[in-house]
Amino acid sequence: MTFTIAKPSEAPRPASASLARHATTLLVVAIAWGAFSFGAVYDWAYWPLALALTAVASSGFGIGDSGFVGTRKSGFVWTTSTLVLGAALAAVGAAILLQLVPLKFDLLRSLSPETMRLLGQLDLQVRSGAASTHPISIAPALTSTALLLFGSMALTMFGTARLLSLGGAKPVAESIVIVGVALALAGIVQQPLFTGKIYGLWTPFGEGSPYGPFVNKNHFAGWMLMALPLALGLLCGGIARAMRGVKHRWRDRLLWFSSPDANRLILTGSAAILMALSLVLTMSRSGIAALALSLFITGIVVLRRQRDRGRKAVAIAYLVFVAVVVVAWVGTEAIVARFTQTDWTEFNGRYGAWTDASNIFARFPVAGTGLNTYGTATVFYQQHDVEHHYVQAHNDYLQLAAEGGFLVLVPAAIALVAFVAAVRRRFASETSTMAYWLRVGAVTGLVAIALQETVEFSLQMPGNAALCATLCGIALHRAPSKKQLDNRVME
Repeated sequence: MTFTIAKPSEAPRPASASLARHATTLLVVAIAWGAFSFGAVYDWAYWPLALALTAVASSGFGIGDSGFVGTRKSGFVWTTSTLVLGAALAAVGAAILLQLVPLKFDLLRSLSPETMRLLGQLDLQVRSGAASTHPISIAPALTSTALLLFGSMALTMFGTARLLSLGGAKPVAESIVIVGVALALAGIVQQPLFTGKIYGLWTPFGEGSPYGPFVNKNHFAGWMLMALPLALGLLCGGIARAMRGVKHRWRDRLLWFSSPDANRLILTGSAAILMALSLVLTMSRSGIAALALSLFITGIVVLRRQRDRGRKAVAIAYLVFVAVVVVAWVGTEAIVARFTQTDWTEFNGRYGAWTDASNIFARFPVAGTGLNTYGTATVFYQQHDVEHHYVQAHNDYLQLAAEGGFLVLVPAAIALVAFVAAVRRRFASETSTMAYWLRVGAVTGLVAIALQETVEFSLQMPGNAALCATLCGIALHRAPSKKQLDNRVME
């Protein structure tokens, strides 16, 4: 079942097209800001990021229906799965909001007895009897921040999907790759010159292992894990369309290599190599493993999707070339040593953190401790490595369970299933070669970051979350028709 928006005969209005261009420009600026402002981990960085993303989403939803032709050939189409996805994300937001609603102590005690015991130690008003109500969240201010950021990211996903359904995903993907190249250069150049200050000016708060503008090298790797597959998608899409219309004579084929399309392919391929190199130079084990998965997934899709043997050979050869160049540059021995010197029985100290997160979930199974309150909860419940305070569980799935309980987990799981169903529908109905490969790149990036999140917390960086929401929008968008794109160019 599909729900069409507007009449098929309507064309995009010039005002809508202009607004879409400005909105996509703001989206790219916001992504760059999120990356270069230390991952937008500080409040002075993530609030402007959230405002910019909300403006982008508002533009996407505010564009007139004529900008989104609801035919089977073009435009954004609401399907049952996307409607379920939207409802599930709204339910997640509502669940987080419920964690902020003040409840009578009797009701709170019946829902979560452990919450009342903890509040007796944490909140002086509760302990003294001066208060008679309290939210489920043990730190409401932190949960409020998380709710606002979640809302901006969820809106960005759908707003971006609508915008890209009008103007196409390629310009945004190319812009993200440019940001990725700048970010990669920042990391590569800073690494041998690092003196403890990011950009030579900023000393990170607390402990960290900075790389580029990120306080934690694993978070830099997480950003690259999402952006790099998008670059590979651009390249594979370009290879699939290369030399179309070119005569089979050798002279014409050689002349094609001096064309803008060929130059664009070469630049994209070089950008992907540079981004992959910067990722591996972080020596992030999770990043390297997820990068290998990304190359493998892309290779499998090339083998299955690309029918032309010559183009298939070129794409596979390039993927192998990327792996060989990066490994040769960094050094096989260094990479192997990084993995063999790890205590895999304890997952390099993470197993204890996972156990603590599981124990917190067991204590707060119904509604959790409140989103973004894990660091507060571990003040009382952390059992392992007590010499260090763990603010994150180093596994975002376990941390979500501990902070959200079944109240948040159930709608989140429904949203995930609906998202997968919606993306599968987009793949099945796709007719544009470039849009298909960009969707492959976006989905591959999402799979890669999903793997890394089993041992890290990259998506807790608002700058990374912004890129993740954009990839979701690319995966959900519906490629505009050639007529729509021509109308935008003419405007």
